[in-house]
Amino acid sequence: MSHAPSTPLHALVAMKTDIGRKRKQNQDAIGHATPPDRETTDRLGQLFVLADGVGGLSGGDVASQYAVSTIISSYYEQEEGEPPERLARAIAEANSLIFSEGQSQEKPTIMATTVVAAVLRGDELVIGSVGDSPAYLMRDADVRQLTLDHTVEVLERESGAAGEGGEPGQRKLARALGSLPSVKVDIISGRVRPGDHVVLCSDGLTRYLSPREIEQTVATLPPNRAVDLLIETANERGGADNISVIVLRLVAAEPADEPAAAPLVDESAAPEHLPEPPPAIAPRRDQIPDGTPEADEPPAQSAWSVLLDIARGNALISAVGLAALLVVFVGFMLLLVNVGGGGPAPTPTVDPAAMTGEAATAAAYLAATRQADAQATQAMLELTETAQLATIAVLTLTPPPNSGPQLVTGMWFKVLGTEPIPAFERAAIDADAATELTPGDNYRVSAVDVNAINGFWYFVVDNLGQETRWVNGPSLHQRIVVVDEGGNPLPDDQQPPDLPPGVVTPTRPAPALIPLPTGVSDTPGAQTPTPAAAPTLPIIAYGVESWQDGVAVVTTLDLQLCETPVVTTCAAGPVSAGERGVITDGPTASGEHWWWKVEFADGRSGWIAQVLLRSE
Repeated sequence: MSHAPSTPLHALVAMKTDIGRKRKQNQDAIGHATPPDRETTDRLGQLFVLADGVGGLSGGDVASQYAVSTIISSYYEQEEGEPPERLARAIAEANSLIFSEGQSQEKPTIMATTVVAAVLRGDELVIGSVGDSPAYLMRDADVRQLTLDHTVEVLERESGAAGEGGEPGQRKLARALGSLPSVKVDIISGRVRPGDHVVLCSDGLTRYLSPREIEQTVATLPPNRAVDLLIETANERGGADNISVIVLRLVAAEPADEPAAAPLVDESAAPEHLPEPPPAIAPRRDQIPDGTPEADEPPAQSAWSVLLDIARGNALISAVGLAALLVVFVGFMLLLVNVGGGGPAPTPTVDPAAMTGEAATAAAYLAATRQADAQATQAMLELTETAQLATIAVLTLTPPPNSGPQLVTGMWFKVLGTEPIPAFERAAIDADAATELTPGDNYRVSAVDVNAINGFWYFVVDNLGQETRWVNGPSLHQRIVVVDEGGNPLPDDQQPPDLPPGVVTPTRPAPALIPLPTGVSDTPGAQTPTPAAAPTLPIIAYGVESWQDGVAVVTTLDLQLCETPVVTTCAAGPVSAGERGVITDGPTASGEHWWWKVEFADGRSGWIAQVLLRSE
């Protein structure tokens, strides 16, 4: 099916990815493709792709590279379909490839990435996205996000659902390429015009710069300098993540323009030609600095030529100029009437029939231009709202079937093999990384989050009770063995089920009802006493010592005294290994340990876990 765009556009492009200041590896990937011939470009357009590998998971860098290469090749290799259909199929194909690659590993794992892609065909823009890497349209000093962030918090807010669990400010990805066998792709399309900017970026940029700051930068600088400044600013403000940006500046294409094979301005290829560093982002609009034109800057022109070019490229400006001439003409005519009449002038009126041909044409042109702009803006808004509503309608926030060992609170396990297991600061695959689980060490499950995305999450503590972290259940598949309090593996028939990916989690039986005491009626209206709760003992992996107040003890490691018997309050002062103190209080069961209050000869006093003490 052929396509004849109403306003052929040319894109001035700049794109760059940066590792940031704190990551050891760049798991972002970017890419673009422009067909070599005019016919294919007119039919399928240019394609730009940005992928952000999910940090902390193995293969995040591979997932993002697979996403970019697969989407570009699949989009152009399909035998039929318009750009929206082709882009949706290409992204779905990338998801299947990444998921299959993760499951084909010797130890099946989850590889995941976000993706946002843009197709520019004439004056038609098509956006496809999965995850939380945004696409922005910037027009007339305004900025609009065209994509919906696929995080639990955003989707619950859009749907009006009350979020359960999670901490304030916590963001959990609800959708990503590669996390499940299939994925829902958001597609939105609409018309763009000369002067628009389209920006694709990763969250390594948006966590430090607001959409307004991004718009101010790309609107006042050439694309390649804008990209450099955006990345530089994000790094100056923290740079805790990889940063990737693609900027498209849309200009009217001349009839003789041939499709450029590579519109990218790649500054890394010729660093000696880089201009001076651009100024810092300011809240006002600075003009593009004077100087030698860069690869994506037009040659110097006279002021009159610039005004004519602006008028030709923007119908609204042309109409406003003609309207201004009309106002001046009418004002001049009224002045003549007042001067010649010698008396009070009657209330001036404008008779459309009496207007000159030029004035009538200007008025009609202005009205038509305003109507066309209003219709285009309304169409874009309707398309955006339709895409968001469709996303909300099909998305369910029910967690996918769990996989991996089915652990419960209180279980101890040992890490097998030689490779460490990734851990996180919170129960989310895009959370900050925590200290990995070390092969050969024992850990205890302190809590289980069964409502998290990407399977169950376990909150574990090491055998010394010194550090806690979250670990994803599927990542433990065939990697651990459950042990007893002494560190000995339990028999096979006592090991919990270890489910491979794709197997539905077995339903746990409902707890047995507590029978009513003898003689108590269970008929309606009868008073039913609250059954007494069975006494509960603290679940601690070792026995408690029979120490009394005044017993001398010695510390076994360098440690911090705790203000209370809780590991998060241990900042009451340092104690060195081998120091002698006496028991003044305890024992108290808290968390994973028995705690004792110890006082030292110099007056220092605080709580210490029993595993860090020995009797003298």
